[in-house]
Amino acid sequence: VTMDKKIGAIANGVNIDHIPQGNAWHILRLLKLERKYPVGIGLNLISKRMGLKDLVKVENYRLSAEQIQAVSVFAYGATYSEIENYQVVRKFQLTLPETIANIIICPNHRCISHQHRSLFKLSANNENLVATCHYCEHNYDLKAMNEFNI
Repeated sequence: VTMDKKIGAIANGVNIDHIPQGNAWHILRLLKLERKYPVGIGLNLISKRMGLKDLVKVENYRLSAEQIQAVSVFAYGATYSEIENYQVVRKFQLTLPETIANIIICPNHRCISHQHRSLFKLSANNENLVATCHYCEHNYDLKAMNEFNI
């Protein structure tokens, strides 16, 4: 029995699989779904590809293009599937957006972004995910960042 079977199949909705371990909580807070839709969450699940992973399933829900882009910040490389009548009708791997606004809080406390909306350029090289602040131009390890506007 796989861990996905323990979470349960959904008839209609979305499945976000292979989320980096610990990031499912960020996704739930970002989407603000806790009290609106049935949500299945798998934390610290065994994955051949990743070692450990998270999983989020949401019944009767579709993510907008903007939501997919925002979720990709926390689930870069994850698999996004849309399900209808228990069948996958759309499936793709989430890619890191080039830029993201109003989600990441700049760790540089003197940065002007704290008085304005935040804007970060995102890039990936090997296993490193780099967030570069548009205003102060400092580079940060995205995986190590823990302050988000979600």
